[in-house]
Formats: sequence, structure tokens, C-alpha cells
Amino acid sequence: MLIYAEGHDPATTSEHWFYNHTERLVFDKKTWTYYRVMADGRQPLNGVTKVAHIIDRSEALVPWAVKKAMEKLKRLLLETTHPDCDGNVFISLFEAELDKIIQSAKKADEEELEAAGQTGTVAHDWIESYIQAILTGNQERRLELLSKFPVDERAANACFAALEWMSAHNVRWSGTERRVFSREHGYAGTLDGLAIVDSCGNPSCCPHEFKDRLTLVDWKTSNYLYIEFLLQTAAYQHAYQEESGELIEDRWILRLDKWNADFDPWHMEGQALFKEDFSGFLHALDLTRSVKQLNARVSDIKEARATIQKAAERALRDAEYRIRCPKADVYKGVRKSTCFPDGSQCEACKRKYEECPKDTGPPVVDLEGTC
Repeated sequence: MLIYAEGHDPATTSEHWFYNHTERLVFDKKTWTYYRVMADGRQPLNGVTKVAHIIDRSEALVPWAVKKAMEKLKRLLLETTHPDCDGNVFISLFEAELDKIIQSAKKADEEELEAAGQTGTVAHDWIESYIQAILTGNQERRLELLSKFPVDERAANACFAALEWMSAHNVRWSGTERRVFSREHGYAGTLDGLAIVDSCGNPSCCPHEFKDRLTLVDWKTSNYLYIEFLLQTAAYQHAYQEESGELIEDRWILRLDKWNADFDPWHMEGQALFKEDFSGFLHALDLTRSVKQLNARVSDIKEARATIQKAAERALRDAEYRIRCPKADVYKGVRKSTCFPDGSQCEACKRKYEECPKDTGPPVVDLEGTC
């Protein structure tokens, strides 16, 4: 029988080595967290994506969520319409039915995000498989993938867009789904791809002509390009450069359009932009760690207050029980009861016991006074 240490179940974790096999990381799928394996235990690391997510998206997401909720509310209400005798359409609902419809409509944004996430996952998986086929020289697998695009039309469109970008920029892949770890700053993550890339000749996409640049590629299937993507890719770039010593010259953040199979590129050239974006990531990393420390401190305060409150409530309850315990209402006082672990009685039970007539047995008869 094999017994694994806590958090090392091969079914839920994977192991990764860095810095010439001197640094070992374990990725825990349950918590979606990287841990650095140290001599005295495991050290949790900050994940690049989680750090970048500290940027507030509500300005864009809240109006979108409201819009989706209202669209679903309208659709659900129209499903309840009934024509009258004159052919006019009206909505007839009991209040309870309306409440159910409103509750369902509130979940529209969650459902949309879940569906988009599934589409994005399918597209990412297909693109990764395609790049893997290229890297391994498996021409049969590559042709098979080209003949079997995802069934989900939106995912398929995203894949078409990715292929269009690869062709336009003479992309030569050197890696995909590369794990990266910054020993200097204590974070880890997974970059989508590394490739040698040329400019495409379209000035709106590539303002300057170039050839054979080592490039970091990040695929996005979101509806928008968010600035957190700049911090995210800069973090990947720094971690890769820190370990390998190789210089990445460009970052491509490619939003793959799920509707018209087009791509919307953010092309970041040179070290100046990289340093600016990585500085932003480090600020986000510091803020993430500060927020974690603050939450831990506030949690400790809340826990201490709760402990004090429970102790006060327990003391008050004990004092009340000393006067009258929960068993006092049913206690008859015939036999001496035990109200507390020390064998004592509460005041109410004690009074009942003392006041209850006791059965002392048959009366004593004075035989000397009888004839």
C-alpha cells in the first residue's frame, strides 16, 4: 500500500522542477496553488493570474451583468404571455412565479460566464494540442486537428483566429503551456506559448518591421482586453527571463473573437514597456500580500472577539443554570439529583428536594405501652 503525505496525492497534484533541477514546485489542483518544496515544509506561492485579478473590473462587468440579467428577464417573461380573445398578448403571473423568474434572471451573468469559460477552455485545449503536434513533429495529429475543429462554433472561430495570426506572423513555436517560477519574487504561473515571430506588414498590428523575435504569446477568449493582461504577461516574461537568462523581445496578447473568427492583438514591444508593466505587477503582488495579511489579522480579531463573546455567554448561562437548570421544570424532588458535573444542584432543584416530603418507611410502634 502506498501512503502519500498530505497534499501530495498524484491524482490531484503535479510536480515541476526549475533552475537546473534545484527548485521543486508542487501544483495542487484542489486549491489551484503552487507550493515551493522547502527543507522545512511547503511554501505557498502567489499565482500570477490571481495577483492580476486584484485589479477591479466592476466598471465594465457590472453594466454587462445588469444587461444580461435584463435580457434574460425579458425572455422569461415573454415565455409566459397569453393571447386574449381579441388577439392581444398579455403577461399573467402570480407573484410567486414572478419572484422565481427574477431569481433566475439574477443568475444570467454567472451562466454567461460559465458558458464563455467552457468555450474558452475548448479553444485553448485545441490550440495547445495543435502547437504540441507542431513541436513534436506529429504531422498526422496536426492534420487530424485541422480536420476536426471544436463542435462549439464559438470555440472553432477562436481557433480559426489563432491560425490566422500564426500564418500572418510566420510563427515558429518553441514551447506551450510553459510553467514559470520567480525565485526572486516568490510567484508562479503558466504562460500560454513561446515562439519566434515576424512582423505581418500591417501597421495597425505591427507598427515596425521585424524578424525572428522571441515572443511570449497569451491567448484570450474574453469579450474585452483588460489591463490586468499586461501585468500577467509581464510577470510570465520576468520569471522566464530570470530562470533562463534569455531575453523575450515581444509580448502578444491575442483576443480571439468567438463570433467572427478574427483576432484583436495587443502587441507589446521592447523592454521599456515590459519594465513598466512588470512594475505594475509587483505593486499588485505587494497589494495582494498586504490584503492577505490584513484579512488574516482581521480574522484573528474576529475570532478572538467571538471567543470572548462565547465565554461571556457561557458564563451567563452557567450563572442562570446555577439558579435554575434545564431539568428543574420536570424534577420532582423525590431523590437528590445532580445538576452539575461536581455533583451539586441548582437552587431550584435544591429547594424542591428540601421541600419534598420524604418516605422514611413504616411508623415505629411503641410495644411497651400496649397490653
